[in-house]
Amino acid sequence: MKKINRLLTLLLLIPLFSLNAQSIQTNDEDDDEDEVGREINRFVDRITKRLDPRDGDEWYSNEDTLSQEQSEKEKTSKTFSGDKVIEESETIQGDLVVKGGDLTVYGRVDGDVMVVGGDLLVKSTGRITGNARVINGSIQKDDGGIIEGYEDKTSAEKASYRESRRRFTRSGRSFEVPWIDEAYLDNFILRYNRVESVFLGISTPKKYYWDGERGWNAYGSLGWGFKSHTWRGNIGLSKQFAFSTNEGNNIFEFGAEGYSLTDTKDTWAITLHENTIAAFFFHDDFRDYFERNGYSLHAAYYTKHDYLKTELQAAYLADTYDSMTNKVEWALFGGDKLFRPNPAINPGKMRSALITGGLTTISKTNDGPEGWSVFSSVEFARKIYGGIFEFDQYIIDIRRLQPLGRYDNFNIRIRAGSASGTLPIQKTYELGGIGTLEGYPLKSEVGNRMLLINAEFIINGRFLDDLDFWPTWLFRNFIFILTSNSGFTRSVSASASAIDGFGGIGFDDFKHSFGFALGNRSGSFRIGMAWRTDYPAPAQFILRFNRPF
Repeated sequence: MKKINRLLTLLLLIPLFSLNAQSIQTNDEDDDEDEVGREINRFVDRITKRLDPRDGDEWYSNEDTLSQEQSEKEKTSKTFSGDKVIEESETIQGDLVVKGGDLTVYGRVDGDVMVVGGDLLVKSTGRITGNARVINGSIQKDDGGIIEGYEDKTSAEKASYRESRRRFTRSGRSFEVPWIDEAYLDNFILRYNRVESVFLGISTPKKYYWDGERGWNAYGSLGWGFKSHTWRGNIGLSKQFAFSTNEGNNIFEFGAEGYSLTDTKDTWAITLHENTIAAFFFHDDFRDYFERNGYSLHAAYYTKHDYLKTELQAAYLADTYDSMTNKVEWALFGGDKLFRPNPAINPGKMRSALITGGLTTISKTNDGPEGWSVFSSVEFARKIYGGIFEFDQYIIDIRRLQPLGRYDNFNIRIRAGSASGTLPIQKTYELGGIGTLEGYPLKSEVGNRMLLINAEFIINGRFLDDLDFWPTWLFRNFIFILTSNSGFTRSVSASASAIDGFGGIGFDDFKHSFGFALGNRSGSFRIGMAWRTDYPAPAQFILRFNRPF
């Protein structure tokens, strides 16, 4: 089953698609149990038939390189009614269907999983090597629980095979949203850059107790830069108030954090691990760095309602900024290349109020990631708070990931920024290079106004399957990616309001680039080229280990 989606047209034309959803009729609550069971069986049969590749729909598996006949011979299907538990020592070979109950996985399922009228709970020791589909239920993963394939949560009208229960659901301790702070993701910290060289550390990631099991949450990190000769880390403590409704789980939170960080404003353009690989192996450090020491106080509200996740946070920041310089000039490869000098910033105390808000509906589907992500931040820095900076900064980031059919996807990101007052260097907007305007020199466009549009059209390599003369198996697990990037920056007077500076924008004000890449099926790895269009110039080589947005 696929969800109805409608996509706005904004500067680029995006077609609207809608898919008919199946619905099933259930009996009244006073019908006997046997009739409900028969209705479940009929419903599962219809869903299973839709997922049969012979009927035209495709539910991706890890055995795409096998023929259909081999796959059907080597895999078996098991069906259970009511709650089912896969113990830690147990391995299920083949596909698994659970009807009218919860499936709890402590062990391993080598195949696809479907749960109808119940929840799928993957515990910390659990692993599903195929895809997971839940109809009229939820997918809940503890930290360490693994689903290797796609996750698909759908609902059927009037189909509920169990009584609605107002209860806390054990949905893990994570909050997986596109804008989350990368500093809280890993237990072991390893990075490499030109201002610290190798940095090693340990971390206790922040946890979100959606089930209310704990009210207090402590988190933090500590590490050492081998060339900066400086300890960096953070320590935080939050008080969480969790409550559950029929729609989902919610957390109110109050917290405080102290930190001494090697910080950057470039996390949105390239991830930490990608940049580490580029710096260590290829002598390219795409981020710029500064030192930030201080503390923060915050209040936040988080929600997880099926595939919808939201966050609203207000914080007070007491920071002290300082510049950092290059400390290392080594890379495994790169020949005679040198690292760029790390730019100086405006040092000093900054006292500011920061308000952030975001929502996302992005989830995995049979046809790839799908959904919306909207995130915005507003920061007010004032001298009366005790700092030396005075400015207002506004940022908004809107993303849409849209499967268009069996073989293609269209994804778009629109990011805009503005300000009033005098932005310090560490807060200005920069475009050019990886993750922004690919094809242009890194950070070649700078200003206090910014507008960026990134779009990509993805074609699954399986669209070549009908060519008998072509070795289609070569591209069956790859995708072709066409990219288009447009953006501009401006610098206007510090006395101008945040809405000034965007008037009179013409086509010539935008810088534009286009590119082509070959990637794996998820799009997380890609290799290709990008060209600027304002005048002839050599193509820029692109190598990514994460999706650009």
